[in-house]
Amino acid sequence: MLAGVILGTFGMKILSKISLLAVGFAVCASAAVDQCKPIGWATRSGRTSTAFEVTGGGNMAPITVTTLADLQKYAKDSSPRVIYIDGTLGSGWNGKSGDRVDITGSNKTIIGLRPGTELKAVVYIKNASNIILRNIVIKGPGSNADQAWDNFNIENAKNIWVDHCEFWDGQDGNADVVKGADNVTFTWCKFGYTRKSSHNLSNLIASSDDEPASVGKLNITFMFNWWVAANQRKPRCRYGNVHVINNLYTGNSSITAGTAVLGVSAGVQCHVRTEKNVFIDENDPIYNGNNTDGSGGNEVIDNIFTRCSGNTKGQGTSFTPPYDYSFALPANQVEAAVRAGAGANLNSPTECDANYVEPPPPTPDKQYQADKGTATNSFIETTNAGYHGDAYVNFDKGGSVIVPVKVDVAGEYKFEIDFANGSSEDRSLVISSAIDTATSVFEKTGAWSTWKTQEVSLMLTAGENSVKFATLDGSDGPNIDQFDVTLVKEIAPASSSSVTETSSSGTTSIRWSAVERRAHMAASVAWNVFDVNGVMVAKGFGSEVDLAGMRPGSYVVKAAGRLHKVTVK
Repeated sequence: MLAGVILGTFGMKILSKISLLAVGFAVCASAAVDQCKPIGWATRSGRTSTAFEVTGGGNMAPITVTTLADLQKYAKDSSPRVIYIDGTLGSGWNGKSGDRVDITGSNKTIIGLRPGTELKAVVYIKNASNIILRNIVIKGPGSNADQAWDNFNIENAKNIWVDHCEFWDGQDGNADVVKGADNVTFTWCKFGYTRKSSHNLSNLIASSDDEPASVGKLNITFMFNWWVAANQRKPRCRYGNVHVINNLYTGNSSITAGTAVLGVSAGVQCHVRTEKNVFIDENDPIYNGNNTDGSGGNEVIDNIFTRCSGNTKGQGTSFTPPYDYSFALPANQVEAAVRAGAGANLNSPTECDANYVEPPPPTPDKQYQADKGTATNSFIETTNAGYHGDAYVNFDKGGSVIVPVKVDVAGEYKFEIDFANGSSEDRSLVISSAIDTATSVFEKTGAWSTWKTQEVSLMLTAGENSVKFATLDGSDGPNIDQFDVTLVKEIAPASSSSVTETSSSGTTSIRWSAVERRAHMAASVAWNVFDVNGVMVAKGFGSEVDLAGMRPGSYVVKAAGRLHKVTVK
Protein backbone atom coordinates (compact mmCIF):
# COMPACT_ATOMS: atom_id res chain seq x y z
CA MET A 1 0.00 0.00 0.00
CA LEU A 2 1.89 3.02 -1.28
CA ALA A 3 0.54 5.74 0.96
CA GLY A 4 0.85 3.71 4.15
CA VAL A 5 3.84 1.47 3.65
CA ILE A 6 5.93 3.97 1.72
CA LEU A 7 4.78 7.39 2.78
CA GLY A 8 3.44 6.74 6.24
CA THR A 9 6.14 4.70 7.93
CA PHE A 10 9.36 6.53 7.29
CA GLY A 11 10.40 10.06 6.52
CA MET A 12 11.95 11.65 3.48
CA LYS A 13 15.33 10.18 2.60
CA ILE A 14 17.27 11.89 -0.17
CA LEU A 15 19.99 9.67 -1.67
CA SER A 16 22.77 10.08 -4.18
CA LYS A 17 21.54 7.55 -6.74
CA ILE A 18 18.46 5.60 -7.81
CA SER A 19 17.64 2.68 -10.05
CA LEU A 20 14.88 3.88 -12.34
CA LEU A 21 12.86 0.76 -13.07
CA ALA A 22 10.31 1.63 -15.67
CA VAL A 23 8.52 -0.01 -18.58
CA GLY A 24 10.05 -3.36 -17.78
CA PHE A 25 13.72 -2.38 -17.88
CA ALA A 26 16.21 -0.73 -15.57
CA VAL A 27 18.00 2.53 -16.19
CA CYS A 28 20.58 3.80 -13.73
CA ALA A 29 20.65 7.58 -13.31
CA SER A 30 23.09 9.07 -10.86
CA ALA A 31 22.14 11.67 -8.28
CA ALA A 32 18.38 11.22 -8.50
CA VAL A 33 15.84 10.74 -5.70
CA ASP A 34 13.63 8.07 -4.18
CA GLN A 35 10.62 8.17 -6.52
CA CYS A 36 8.26 7.09 -3.75
CA LYS A 37 8.76 10.35 -1.92
CA PRO A 38 7.30 13.80 -2.67
CA ILE A 39 9.81 16.59 -3.21
CA GLY A 40 9.80 20.33 -3.85
CA TRP A 41 7.13 22.85 -2.97
CA ALA A 42 4.53 20.16 -2.14
CA THR A 43 6.55 19.41 0.99
CA ARG A 44 6.37 22.97 2.36
CA SER A 45 3.74 25.14 4.06
CA GLY A 46 3.10 28.21 1.97
CA ARG A 47 6.14 30.20 0.89
CA THR A 48 8.19 29.13 3.91
CA SER A 49 10.73 26.50 4.87
CA THR A 50 8.28 24.86 7.29
CA ALA A 51 7.96 21.22 6.30
CA PHE A 52 4.67 19.54 5.41
CA GLU A 53 4.45 15.75 5.16
CA VAL A 54 2.44 14.80 2.08
CA THR A 55 0.87 11.44 2.94
CA GLY A 56 -2.35 11.40 0.92
CA GLY A 57 -4.54 8.65 2.32
CA GLY A 58 -1.83 7.58 4.74
CA ASN A 59 -2.17 4.04 6.14
CA MET A 60 -5.72 3.42 5.01
CA ALA A 61 -6.42 0.08 3.35
CA PRO A 62 -6.63 0.50 -0.44
CA ILE A 63 -10.00 0.57 -2.16
CA THR A 64 -10.01 -0.65 -5.78
CA VAL A 65 -12.53 1.09 -8.02
CA THR A 66 -13.74 -0.15 -11.42
CA THR A 67 -16.34 2.55 -12.18
CA LEU A 68 -16.13 6.30 -12.51
CA ALA A 69 -19.04 6.64 -10.09
CA ASP A 70 -17.13 4.88 -7.32
CA LEU A 71 -14.02 6.93 -8.01
CA GLN A 72 -16.06 10.12 -7.73
CA LYS A 73 -17.77 8.97 -4.55
CA TYR A 74 -14.53 8.29 -2.68
CA ALA A 75 -12.74 11.34 -4.11
CA LYS A 76 -15.41 13.64 -2.69
CA ASP A 77 -15.99 12.18 0.76
CA SER A 78 -14.36 13.46 3.93
CA SER A 79 -12.45 10.29 4.87
CA PRO A 80 -8.77 9.63 4.12
CA ARG A 81 -8.61 7.23 1.17
CA VAL A 82 -6.10 5.17 -0.79
CA ILE A 83 -7.82 4.49 -4.11
CA TYR A 84 -6.58 2.14 -6.82
CA ILE A 85 -8.04 2.64 -10.32
CA ASP A 86 -8.55 -0.69 -12.13
CA GLY A 87 -9.06 -0.35 -15.87
CA THR A 88 -10.09 2.53 -18.13
CA LEU A 89 -12.80 4.63 -16.50
CA GLY A 90 -15.11 7.20 -18.05
CA SER A 91 -16.60 7.88 -21.47
CA GLY A 92 -14.82 11.10 -22.39
CA TRP A 93 -15.85 14.75 -22.66
CA ASN A 94 -16.04 17.65 -25.05
CA GLY A 95 -16.19 21.36 -24.29
CA LYS A 96 -17.70 21.58 -20.80
CA SER A 97 -19.87 18.48 -20.89
CA GLY A 98 -19.04 14.85 -20.29
CA ASP A 99 -17.24 12.97 -17.55
CA ARG A 100 -15.40 14.83 -14.83
CA VAL A 101 -13.91 13.77 -11.47
CA ASP A 102 -13.92 16.40 -8.73
CA ILE A 103 -11.49 15.74 -5.88
CA THR A 104 -12.89 17.90 -3.11
CA GLY A 105 -12.05 15.69 -0.13
CA SER A 106 -8.65 16.04 1.51
CA ASN A 107 -6.16 13.29 2.34
CA LYS A 108 -6.49 11.17 -0.81
CA THR A 109 -4.06 8.93 -2.66
CA ILE A 110 -5.30 7.98 -6.14
CA ILE A 111 -3.16 5.61 -8.20
CA GLY A 112 -3.52 3.74 -11.47
CA LEU A 113 -3.26 0.01 -10.80
CA ARG A 114 -1.25 -0.74 -13.96
CA PRO A 115 0.91 1.13 -16.50
CA GLY A 116 -1.09 3.37 -18.76
CA THR A 117 -4.22 3.41 -16.59
CA GLU A 118 -6.47 5.86 -18.42
CA LEU A 119 -9.17 8.20 -17.19
CA LYS A 120 -11.54 9.33 -19.94
CA ALA A 121 -12.56 12.18 -17.70
CA VAL A 122 -11.09 15.49 -16.64
CA VAL A 123 -9.81 15.76 -13.06
CA TYR A 124 -10.30 18.88 -10.95
CA ILE A 125 -8.85 19.26 -7.44
CA LYS A 126 -10.56 22.06 -5.55
CA ASN A 127 -10.69 23.20 -1.90
CA ALA A 128 -8.73 20.14 -0.77
CA SER A 129 -5.28 19.41 0.65
CA ASN A 130 -2.78 16.58 1.00
CA ILE A 131 -3.50 14.86 -2.31
CA ILE A 132 -1.35 12.34 -4.22
CA LEU A 133 -2.16 11.48 -7.85
CA ARG A 134 0.00 8.88 -9.61
CA ASN A 135 0.26 6.58 -12.64
CA ILE A 136 -2.71 7.97 -14.59
CA VAL A 137 -3.15 9.00 -18.25
CA ILE A 138 -5.64 11.68 -19.29
CA LYS A 139 -6.12 12.24 -23.04
CA GLY A 140 -8.22 15.20 -24.13
CA PRO A 141 -10.26 15.53 -27.33
CA GLY A 142 -7.79 18.06 -28.78
CA SER A 143 -7.11 21.69 -28.08
CA ASN A 144 -9.29 24.67 -28.94
CA ALA A 145 -9.65 28.30 -27.88
CA ASP A 146 -13.16 27.93 -26.44
CA GLN A 147 -12.15 28.09 -22.74
CA ALA A 148 -13.26 24.48 -22.43
CA TRP A 149 -12.26 22.14 -19.63
CA ASP A 150 -8.56 21.49 -19.01
CA ASN A 151 -7.44 17.89 -18.71
CA PHE A 152 -6.40 18.62 -15.13
CA ASN A 153 -6.92 21.63 -12.91
CA ILE A 154 -5.94 22.56 -9.36
CA GLU A 155 -7.84 25.44 -7.77
CA ASN A 156 -7.61 26.72 -4.19
CA ALA A 157 -6.00 23.46 -3.06
CA LYS A 158 -2.64 22.88 -1.40
CA ASN A 159 0.08 20.29 -0.81
CA ILE A 160 -0.56 18.33 -3.98
CA TRP A 161 1.89 15.81 -5.45
CA VAL A 162 1.29 14.70 -9.06
CA ASP A 163 3.68 11.95 -10.09
CA HIS A 164 4.14 9.61 -13.08
CA CYS A 165 1.07 10.93 -14.89
CA GLU A 166 0.47 11.85 -18.53
CA PHE A 167 -1.63 14.71 -19.91
CA TRP A 168 -2.22 14.77 -23.67
CA ASP A 169 -4.18 16.96 -26.10
CA GLY A 170 -6.00 19.08 -23.53
CA GLN A 171 -8.70 21.41 -24.82
CA ASP A 172 -7.78 24.66 -23.09
CA GLY A 173 -4.72 23.26 -21.35
CA ASN A 174 -3.11 20.06 -20.14
CA ALA A 175 -2.60 20.81 -16.45
CA ASP A 176 -3.34 24.24 -14.93
CA VAL A 177 -2.83 25.52 -11.37
CA VAL A 178 -4.94 28.60 -10.56
CA LYS A 179 -6.91 30.76 -8.09
CA GLY A 180 -5.07 30.42 -4.81
CA ALA A 181 -3.67 26.91 -5.21
CA ASP A 182 -0.35 26.42 -3.44
CA ASN A 183 2.47 23.98 -2.72
CA VAL A 184 2.24 21.75 -5.76
CA THR A 185 4.86 19.41 -7.23
CA PHE A 186 4.79 17.64 -10.61
CA THR A 187 7.39 14.86 -11.01
CA TRP A 188 8.04 12.33 -13.80
CA CYS A 189 5.00 13.50 -15.80
CA LYS A 190 4.47 13.98 -19.54
CA PHE A 191 2.67 16.99 -21.01
CA GLY A 192 2.18 16.66 -24.76
CA TYR A 193 0.25 17.05 -27.97
CA THR A 194 -0.26 14.68 -30.88
CA ARG A 195 -2.37 16.97 -33.09
CA LYS A 196 -1.52 20.25 -34.74
CA SER A 197 -3.37 23.28 -33.34
CA SER A 198 -2.70 26.92 -32.52
CA HIS A 199 -3.95 26.33 -28.95
CA ASN A 200 -1.58 23.58 -27.78
CA LEU A 201 -1.00 25.50 -24.55
CA SER A 202 0.08 23.15 -21.83
CA ASN A 203 0.51 24.51 -18.30
CA LEU A 204 -1.00 27.79 -17.09
CA ILE A 205 -0.28 29.08 -13.60
CA ALA A 206 -2.87 31.74 -12.62
CA SER A 207 -5.59 32.44 -15.15
CA SER A 208 -5.22 36.22 -15.36
CA ASP A 209 -3.15 39.25 -14.33
CA ASP A 210 -5.92 40.10 -11.87
CA GLU A 211 -6.16 37.13 -9.51
CA PRO A 212 -5.90 38.40 -5.91
CA ALA A 213 -6.44 34.93 -4.44
CA SER A 214 -3.08 33.87 -5.93
CA VAL A 215 -0.88 36.63 -4.51
CA GLY A 216 1.90 35.00 -2.45
CA LYS A 217 0.75 31.52 -3.52
CA LEU A 218 1.15 29.27 -6.58
CA ASN A 219 4.47 27.92 -5.33
CA ILE A 220 5.11 25.02 -7.69
CA THR A 221 7.95 22.62 -8.56
CA PHE A 222 8.30 20.89 -11.93
CA MET A 223 11.04 18.23 -11.78
CA PHE A 224 11.89 15.28 -14.07
CA ASN A 225 8.98 16.04 -16.45
CA TRP A 226 8.82 15.87 -20.26
CA TRP A 227 7.06 18.43 -22.48
CA VAL A 228 6.39 16.94 -25.92
CA ALA A 229 5.50 19.18 -28.90
CA ALA A 230 3.72 21.84 -26.85
CA ASN A 231 3.34 25.28 -28.39
CA GLN A 232 3.39 27.41 -25.25
CA ARG A 233 2.90 27.51 -21.45
CA LYS A 234 5.69 25.19 -20.38
CA PRO A 235 4.78 26.67 -17.92
CA ARG A 236 3.46 30.26 -18.25
CA CYS A 237 3.03 31.73 -14.79
CA ARG A 238 1.81 34.68 -12.75
CA TYR A 239 2.26 35.34 -9.01
CA GLY A 240 4.07 32.13 -8.04
CA ASN A 241 7.59 31.12 -7.14
CA VAL A 242 8.05 28.35 -9.69
CA HIS A 243 11.01 25.97 -9.78
CA VAL A 244 11.56 24.34 -13.19
CA ILE A 245 14.43 21.86 -12.79
CA ASN A 246 15.69 18.72 -14.53
CA ASN A 247 12.97 18.67 -17.18
CA LEU A 248 13.12 17.71 -20.86
CA TYR A 249 11.57 19.75 -23.70
CA THR A 250 11.34 18.30 -27.21
CA GLY A 251 9.84 20.18 -30.14
CA ASN A 252 8.18 18.57 -33.17
CA SER A 253 7.81 20.76 -36.23
CA SER A 254 5.16 18.49 -37.76
CA ILE A 255 2.88 19.49 -34.85
CA THR A 256 4.08 22.99 -33.99
CA ALA A 257 4.95 24.41 -37.45
CA GLY A 258 3.13 27.63 -38.27
CA THR A 259 2.31 28.44 -34.65
CA ALA A 260 4.01 30.64 -32.05
CA VAL A 261 6.23 28.35 -29.99
CA LEU A 262 7.27 29.80 -26.63
CA GLY A 263 8.85 28.10 -23.65
CA VAL A 264 9.15 28.87 -19.95
CA SER A 265 7.54 32.24 -19.33
CA ALA A 266 7.30 34.43 -16.22
CA GLY A 267 4.54 37.03 -16.09
CA VAL A 268 3.13 39.37 -13.47
CA GLN A 269 4.73 38.85 -10.03
CA CYS A 270 5.95 35.37 -11.00
CA HIS A 271 9.54 34.39 -10.31
CA VAL A 272 10.88 31.30 -12.08
CA ARG A 273 14.10 29.43 -11.41
CA THR A 274 14.80 27.54 -14.68
CA GLU A 275 17.61 25.20 -13.78
CA LYS A 276 19.46 22.26 -15.36
CA ASN A 277 16.85 21.49 -18.02
CA VAL A 278 17.33 20.24 -21.59
CA PHE A 279 15.63 21.99 -24.53
CA ILE A 280 15.75 20.28 -27.95
CA ASP A 281 14.32 21.75 -31.18
CA GLU A 282 12.48 24.48 -29.30
CA ASN A 283 11.82 28.10 -30.31
CA ASP A 284 12.24 30.80 -27.68
CA PRO A 285 12.77 28.21 -24.92
CA ILE A 286 12.94 31.15 -22.50
CA TYR A 287 10.23 33.74 -23.23
CA ASN A 288 10.31 37.08 -21.42
CA GLY A 289 7.52 38.82 -23.33
CA ASN A 290 4.85 38.23 -20.68
CA ASN A 291 6.77 40.13 -17.99
CA THR A 292 5.18 43.34 -19.22
CA ASP A 293 5.42 45.36 -16.00
CA GLY A 294 8.80 44.01 -14.92
CA SER A 295 7.42 42.58 -11.67
CA GLY A 296 8.36 39.00 -12.60
CA GLY A 297 11.66 37.34 -13.39
CA ASN A 298 13.18 34.18 -14.83
CA GLU A 299 16.64 33.17 -13.65
CA VAL A 300 18.18 30.73 -16.15
CA ILE A 301 20.86 28.43 -14.70
CA ASP A 302 22.95 25.66 -16.33
CA ASN A 303 20.50 24.56 -19.02
CA ILE A 304 21.30 22.81 -22.31
CA PHE A 305 19.85 24.19 -25.57
CA THR A 306 20.18 21.90 -28.61
CA ARG A 307 19.07 23.05 -32.07
CA CYS A 308 17.00 25.80 -30.46
CA SER A 309 16.20 29.19 -31.96
CA GLY A 310 15.21 32.45 -30.34
CA ASN A 311 15.86 33.59 -26.81
CA THR A 312 17.70 31.51 -24.18
CA LYS A 313 18.50 34.33 -21.75
CA GLY A 314 16.70 35.02 -18.47
CA GLN A 315 15.47 38.29 -17.05
CA GLY A 316 15.54 39.54 -13.48
CA THR A 317 15.97 37.34 -10.42
CA SER A 318 14.21 34.32 -8.97
CA PHE A 319 14.33 32.88 -5.44
CA THR A 320 16.15 30.36 -3.29
CA PRO A 321 14.03 27.20 -2.88
CA PRO A 322 13.41 26.46 0.83
CA TYR A 323 13.77 22.70 0.32
CA ASP A 324 16.60 20.32 -0.43
CA TYR A 325 17.25 19.40 -4.05
CA SER A 326 20.93 18.48 -3.83
CA PHE A 327 20.00 15.22 -5.59
CA ALA A 328 19.31 17.10 -8.85
CA LEU A 329 20.99 15.70 -11.96
CA PRO A 330 23.57 17.68 -13.92
CA ALA A 331 21.97 18.88 -17.14
CA ASN A 332 23.90 16.43 -19.31
CA GLN A 333 22.20 13.48 -17.56
CA VAL A 334 18.64 14.81 -17.70
CA GLU A 335 17.57 13.69 -21.18
CA ALA A 336 18.39 10.00 -20.66
CA ALA A 337 16.83 9.88 -17.20
CA VAL A 338 13.59 11.63 -18.18
CA ARG A 339 13.12 9.66 -21.41
CA ALA A 340 13.46 6.45 -19.39
CA GLY A 341 11.47 7.39 -16.32
CA ALA A 342 8.70 9.88 -17.18
CA GLY A 343 5.12 8.81 -17.75
CA ALA A 344 2.46 6.50 -16.30
CA ASN A 345 4.76 3.50 -16.45
CA LEU A 346 4.59 2.00 -12.95
CA ASN A 347 3.72 -1.69 -13.03
CA SER A 348 1.91 -1.57 -9.72
CA PRO A 349 0.97 0.95 -7.02
CA THR A 350 3.94 -0.19 -4.94
CA GLU A 351 6.49 -0.71 -7.69
CA CYS A 352 8.79 2.12 -6.72
CA ASP A 353 9.00 0.74 -3.19
CA ALA A 354 9.62 -2.84 -4.32
CA ASN A 355 12.23 -1.87 -6.90
CA TYR A 356 14.03 0.89 -5.07
CA VAL A 357 17.67 -0.05 -4.53
CA GLU A 358 19.60 2.01 -2.05
CA PRO A 359 23.00 2.76 -3.59
CA PRO A 360 26.33 2.63 -1.79
CA PRO A 361 27.25 5.88 -0.07
CA PRO A 362 29.14 8.38 -2.21
CA THR A 363 32.92 8.29 -2.14
CA PRO A 364 34.05 10.60 0.66
CA ASP A 365 36.42 13.46 0.02
CA LYS A 366 40.06 12.80 0.70
CA GLN A 367 42.10 14.54 3.40
CA TYR A 368 43.64 17.29 1.29
CA GLN A 369 42.36 19.37 -1.64
CA ALA A 370 45.10 20.53 -3.99
CA ASP A 371 43.13 23.65 -4.95
CA LYS A 372 43.46 24.89 -1.34
CA GLY A 373 47.23 25.23 -1.76
CA THR A 374 49.27 28.17 -3.05
CA ALA A 375 49.48 27.94 -6.83
CA THR A 376 52.19 29.48 -9.02
CA ASN A 377 51.83 29.52 -12.83
CA SER A 378 48.85 27.22 -12.37
CA PHE A 379 45.09 27.60 -12.55
CA ILE A 380 42.37 26.71 -10.04
CA GLU A 381 39.64 25.35 -12.32
CA THR A 382 36.15 23.84 -12.35
CA THR A 383 35.88 23.29 -16.12
CA ASN A 384 36.13 19.49 -16.25
CA ALA A 385 33.69 17.27 -14.38
CA GLY A 386 34.41 14.51 -11.89
CA TYR A 387 36.51 16.34 -9.32
CA HIS A 388 35.78 16.51 -5.58
CA GLY A 389 35.50 19.62 -3.48
CA ASP A 390 35.45 23.10 -4.99
CA ALA A 391 37.99 22.82 -7.82
CA TYR A 392 41.20 21.20 -9.07
CA VAL A 393 44.68 22.43 -10.12
CA ASN A 394 45.63 22.78 -13.79
CA PHE A 395 49.42 23.24 -14.14
CA ASP A 396 50.81 25.58 -16.75
CA LYS A 397 54.34 24.91 -18.01
CA GLY A 398 56.68 25.37 -15.08
CA GLY A 399 53.75 25.57 -12.69
CA SER A 400 53.52 24.40 -9.09
CA VAL A 401 51.26 24.27 -6.07
CA ILE A 402 52.31 24.05 -2.41
CA VAL A 403 49.89 22.33 -0.04
CA PRO A 404 50.32 22.30 3.77
CA VAL A 405 50.31 18.71 5.05
CA LYS A 406 50.35 18.09 8.80
CA VAL A 407 51.37 14.72 10.28
CA ASP A 408 51.94 13.55 13.83
CA VAL A 409 55.22 11.66 13.37
CA ALA A 410 58.15 11.79 11.00
CA GLY A 411 58.31 8.96 8.55
CA GLU A 412 57.61 7.58 5.10
CA TYR A 413 54.11 8.41 3.82
CA LYS A 414 52.02 7.14 0.94
CA PHE A 415 50.29 9.87 -1.10
CA GLU A 416 47.20 8.77 -3.06
CA ILE A 417 46.65 11.56 -5.59
CA ASP A 418 43.57 11.93 -7.79
CA PHE A 419 44.60 13.14 -11.24
CA ALA A 420 43.36 13.54 -14.81
CA ASN A 421 45.53 13.56 -17.91
CA GLY A 422 43.51 14.07 -21.07
CA SER A 423 46.58 14.81 -23.17
CA SER A 424 48.18 12.42 -25.67
CA GLU A 425 51.25 11.79 -23.49
CA ASP A 426 52.20 10.76 -19.99
CA ARG A 427 53.10 13.72 -17.79
CA SER A 428 55.35 13.97 -14.73
CA LEU A 429 55.35 15.89 -11.47
CA VAL A 430 58.15 16.43 -8.95
CA ILE A 431 56.71 16.08 -5.45
CA SER A 432 58.84 17.30 -2.60
CA SER A 433 58.97 18.02 1.11
CA ALA A 434 61.78 19.60 3.09
CA ILE A 435 63.53 16.24 3.45
CA ASP A 436 62.58 14.26 0.38
CA THR A 437 61.82 14.45 -3.33
CA ALA A 438 59.99 12.03 -5.61
CA THR A 439 59.32 12.18 -9.34
CA SER A 440 56.18 10.41 -10.53
CA VAL A 441 54.81 9.76 -14.02
CA PHE A 442 51.06 10.26 -14.43
CA GLU A 443 49.63 8.16 -17.24
CA LYS A 444 47.09 9.24 -19.87
CA THR A 445 43.49 8.92 -18.63
CA GLY A 446 41.78 9.42 -21.98
CA ALA A 447 39.87 12.57 -21.02
CA TRP A 448 40.27 15.53 -18.67
CA SER A 449 37.05 14.45 -16.91
CA THR A 450 38.37 10.92 -16.28
CA TRP A 451 40.13 10.73 -12.92
CA LYS A 452 42.51 8.07 -11.62
CA THR A 453 44.61 7.68 -8.47
CA GLN A 454 48.42 7.68 -8.36
CA GLU A 455 50.45 6.46 -5.38
CA VAL A 456 53.67 8.27 -4.47
CA SER A 457 56.01 7.71 -1.50
CA LEU A 458 57.45 10.74 0.30
CA MET A 459 59.28 11.37 3.58
CA LEU A 460 57.71 13.95 5.93
CA THR A 461 58.78 15.45 9.24
CA ALA A 462 56.50 15.64 12.27
CA GLY A 463 54.24 18.69 12.25
CA GLU A 464 53.38 20.80 9.23
CA ASN A 465 55.10 20.13 5.91
CA SER A 466 54.96 22.28 2.80
CA VAL A 467 54.49 19.67 0.07
CA LYS A 468 55.23 21.00 -3.39
CA PHE A 469 53.82 19.57 -6.62
CA ALA A 470 55.75 20.95 -9.61
CA THR A 471 55.99 20.22 -13.31
CA LEU A 472 59.20 18.62 -14.56
CA ASP A 473 61.72 20.74 -16.47
CA GLY A 474 59.16 23.37 -17.45
CA SER A 475 56.80 20.86 -19.07
CA ASP A 476 53.04 20.56 -18.70
CA GLY A 477 51.60 18.45 -15.93
CA PRO A 478 48.42 16.52 -15.23
CA ASN A 479 45.49 18.12 -13.41
CA ILE A 480 45.42 17.12 -9.74
CA ASP A 481 42.51 17.19 -7.33
CA GLN A 482 42.48 15.67 -3.86
CA PHE A 483 44.88 13.34 -2.09
CA ASP A 484 45.19 11.16 1.02
CA VAL A 485 48.36 10.83 3.12
CA THR A 486 48.95 7.57 5.02
CA LEU A 487 51.88 6.64 7.27
CA VAL A 488 53.86 3.69 5.89
CA LYS A 489 56.77 3.59 8.33
CA GLU A 490 57.71 5.82 11.24
CA ILE A 491 61.30 7.06 11.48
CA ALA A 492 63.33 4.87 13.82
CA PRO A 493 63.56 6.45 17.30
CA ALA A 494 66.84 7.66 18.74
CA SER A 495 68.88 4.91 20.34
CA SER A 496 72.41 4.25 21.59
CA SER A 497 72.22 0.77 20.10
CA SER A 498 72.52 -0.31 16.48
CA VAL A 499 69.40 0.20 14.35
CA THR A 500 69.06 -1.88 11.19
CA GLU A 501 66.69 -0.81 8.39
CA THR A 502 66.09 -2.54 5.05
CA SER A 503 65.88 -0.12 2.14
CA SER A 504 65.53 -0.41 -1.63
CA SER A 505 69.31 -0.36 -1.90
CA GLY A 506 69.84 -3.23 0.52
CA THR A 507 70.49 -3.41 4.27
CA THR A 508 71.79 -0.23 5.88
CA SER A 509 73.06 -0.50 9.44
CA ILE A 510 73.43 2.66 11.54
CA ARG A 511 74.96 2.69 14.99
CA TRP A 512 74.45 5.91 16.89
CA SER A 513 76.92 6.72 19.65
CA ALA A 514 75.49 9.30 22.03
CA VAL A 515 78.91 9.70 23.68
CA GLU A 516 80.72 10.35 20.40
CA ARG A 517 77.76 12.21 18.88
CA ARG A 518 78.51 10.24 15.77
CA ALA A 519 76.53 7.91 13.51
CA HIS A 520 78.36 4.91 12.06
CA MET A 521 77.17 3.19 8.84
CA ALA A 522 78.21 -0.26 7.67
CA ALA A 523 79.20 1.16 4.28
CA SER A 524 79.95 4.48 2.66
CA VAL A 525 76.74 6.14 1.44
CA ALA A 526 75.43 9.64 0.68
CA TRP A 527 73.84 11.17 3.75
CA ASN A 528 71.92 14.29 4.84
CA VAL A 529 71.06 15.70 8.26
CA PHE A 530 67.87 17.71 8.91
CA ASP A 531 66.67 19.58 11.96
CA VAL A 532 63.16 19.19 13.40
CA ASN A 533 61.84 21.88 11.04
CA GLY A 534 62.97 19.92 8.01
CA VAL A 535 65.87 22.26 7.23
CA MET A 536 68.97 20.47 5.94
CA VAL A 537 71.92 21.32 8.17
CA ALA A 538 74.62 18.98 6.81
CA LYS A 539 75.35 16.53 4.01
CA GLY A 540 78.18 14.33 2.83
CA PHE A 541 79.34 10.91 1.72
CA GLY A 542 81.00 8.27 3.86
CA SER A 543 80.48 5.71 6.58
CA GLU A 544 80.27 8.21 9.44
CA VAL A 545 78.19 11.27 10.27
CA ASP A 546 79.80 13.53 12.85
CA LEU A 547 77.26 15.60 14.80
CA ALA A 548 79.66 16.66 17.58
CA GLY A 549 79.47 20.28 16.47
CA MET A 550 75.67 20.37 16.44
CA ARG A 551 73.60 22.09 19.10
CA PRO A 552 71.77 19.72 21.44
CA GLY A 553 68.42 18.53 20.07
CA SER A 554 66.76 16.05 17.74
CA TYR A 555 67.91 15.50 14.16
CA VAL A 556 67.05 13.23 11.25
CA VAL A 557 69.81 11.40 9.41
CA LYS A 558 68.89 10.32 5.91
CA ALA A 559 71.10 7.59 4.47
CA ALA A 560 70.55 5.13 1.63
CA GLY A 561 66.98 6.29 1.22
CA ARG A 562 65.98 5.73 4.86
CA LEU A 563 65.38 8.15 7.74
CA HIS A 564 66.78 7.74 11.24
CA LYS A 565 66.01 10.00 14.20
CA VAL A 566 68.84 10.75 16.62
CA THR A 567 69.27 12.95 19.69
CA VAL A 568 72.35 15.06 20.36
CA LYS A 569 72.83 15.76 24.08
